[in-house]
Amino acid sequence: PVPGRRAMSRSLQWRDGAIVAVDQRQLPAEHRWLRITTLEELIEAIDTLAIRGAPALGVAGALGVAQSALRNRTACGVDEPAVRAEAQRIAAVRPTAVNLERGVSRVLLRLPAGVDAVVAAAVAMIEERVNRPAARRAAALIRQACPDRPLRLLTHCNTGSFATVAWGTALGAIRELAASGRVAEVLAGETRPLLQGARLTAW
Repeated sequence: PVPGRRAMSRSLQWRDGAIVAVDQRQLPAEHRWLRITTLEELIEAIDTLAIRGAPALGVAGALGVAQSALRNRTACGVDEPAVRAEAQRIAAVRPTAVNLERGVSRVLLRLPAGVDAVVAAAVAMIEERVNRPAARRAAALIRQACPDRPLRLLTHCNTGSFATVAWGTALGAIRELAASGRVAEVLAGETRPLLQGARLTAW
């Protein structure tokens, strides 16, 4: 069974060769996990915004390449042309999503070292602690610029933990400020096509 929300600290996980992801299309009415095991399932999840948000797309792309490497393992190593062809399909799903292409390219660099190296590089991206320091720095800059009053903040789209796998970027900074009692109000823009800001950020 796919773990429940409290059992997993991240919105994207690697479980025995499967990508396990929060289905962002269903929130907040339903908290559902997807178990992605095929290339087509991953492509659909990215294309339909079940997985969305720049950092999350990068991690999903990397994990997709890891799955491809496992699928294309050979007696002598790995079928590199097959993995590269599947990686290209993943990156092409959202051609304007820079993080998706970066995540794919980053783990492809490990392909000559073998399947295990690709998988390790992809899984390591899940655990990277980039969001929280960036959010703390942004919060510190806002405190410095506005030291003497409660804050009314505007954020666009959704940049929280679902979009970033972990803490959140812009929304992470708001979380940091709220924890120190500095936030009076947050305005969240809607964002098309799935109203991510109004639906996810407000929730």
